[in-house]
Amino acid sequence: MSPWKQFKPAIFETCEPTLDGWIAHPAEAASAIAYLLVATLLWHHFGYRDRRLFVRYLPFALGIIGLTSILFHISYAALFQVVDVAAIPLFMGYICAATVVHRQQADVTIFPRLFWSITTISVLLVALNLAVGFAVVIVQGCAIIWFWWTDPFTQKNTDARRAILLLVSGAILLGIDHAAIGCVSGANAHLIQPHSIWHLLSAASGFFFYRAERQLEQRWHRPVS
Repeated sequence: MSPWKQFKPAIFETCEPTLDGWIAHPAEAASAIAYLLVATLLWHHFGYRDRRLFVRYLPFALGIIGLTSILFHISYAALFQVVDVAAIPLFMGYICAATVVHRQQADVTIFPRLFWSITTISVLLVALNLAVGFAVVIVQGCAIIWFWWTDPFTQKNTDARRAILLLVSGAILLGIDHAAIGCVSGANAHLIQPHSIWHLLSAASGFFFYRAERQLEQRWHRPVS
């Protein structure tokens, strides 16, 4: 018997069939561990070296995304789907705010306020209406993809290009999954799904976003207290 029966089921469905047990979606839950692995790797490898950069906080965002994603896919409950989506702006809001600074549309001194403003508004929208909040996250992702692919500040940055390619590839699979296209059935239904591949690709994208962002922030020449 599933301990999650007391919760309403997820609003936006995914390909993986729901199991009546402690772990509703094993493939999607297991693949979300990739966020935690990437967050740990980044913190271990760059944490001390980047102690004067704002980007040092980005692994925490990835870690929270990983935890909320695991919780959602274990439960497949509407409540935790909201929590899962609400965690994404921690990462997206950071990259959006940093992009504004990189494009010299705002001074680095207001970066923290810009980040928290974008993130807070996004989280509130997700909490008020999941569909609207999810749409806002998608718009943020599209803006990041556009500027990081076309703007001169990243055009020669290999890590930035890799981050975008991985994010776009994963987003396509995420859309396919929510559209119930290409779902894996039968014995492999709980081993792999488009959504689980999205987790792996977006986690890898987060790794390269971090590496690109730390290079860009080194140009800000402003230590963090």
